[in-house]
Amino acid sequence: MNARTGRTEPAGRLRLLGAVARSLTPALLVLTGLATTTLGFAWFAGADVRVHAYRTAPVCGPAAVPGPGTHCVRHERGTVTAKATHAGAGPSAGDPDAERTVTVAREAAPTRTFSVGAAFYVDVEIGATVDLTVYRGHVAAIAYQGHRADTPSRLSLAVLLGVMVLVGLGVALASHGLSWPRLGPSAARFAAVGAVAAVLAFFGGFALMWIPLPPDFLLALPVLLWLVVTAAATAVTWNDRPSR
Repeated sequence: MNARTGRTEPAGRLRLLGAVARSLTPALLVLTGLATTTLGFAWFAGADVRVHAYRTAPVCGPAAVPGPGTHCVRHERGTVTAKATHAGAGPSAGDPDAERTVTVAREAAPTRTFSVGAAFYVDVEIGATVDLTVYRGHVAAIAYQGHRADTPSRLSLAVLLGVMVLVGLGVALASHGLSWPRLGPSAARFAAVGAVAAVLAFFGGFALMWIPLPPDFLLALPVLLWLVVTAAATAVTWNDRPSR
């Protein structure tokens, strides 16, 4: 009698631990997914703030040493050496979709070509002197007689790929956790949701990197999009046939 009871108690404990683990798994997946996605958003926001930091950076003093480590803006003069119009989606280079560029020579840096707006392109002439806003060794903007063209450095491909992986993994984890009680685990469903979310994160980050947004809004907008994507993915998979 005692031996039978001794064998039964460990088995009962194992069943209890298994039930607890099954009930906690969905919550852990959701929390892990949220944390992973938040890390991706924070990484993107930090990189984006650095890209557009020149807009609020102070003007460098006389003793500032120019270079990538200089966290202030300097103004240099450059000379326009060439102009060009590149055909866009339309049939000719004169279409509004055409890209217009000017090539500027600097005294202490290589000649570089910048994209400018139509009005800028029309008013500036070859040989004209333009103002260059330099931040951390990079020309962040070019100006001429009231015209201005921003040329912020792009987020690196490594940042976009890292954000893509983190957001894709986070959405897949959270969606899997929400649908786990009804559908159970599924590697195929996990991979499909993660792949779609990763692609959306990559192109979303690519689109947002040119728009100077406040840091708070830059975090709030992706979080809202994450909620929409996670809810949509969960709703789609929720109607699948439960695993047996």
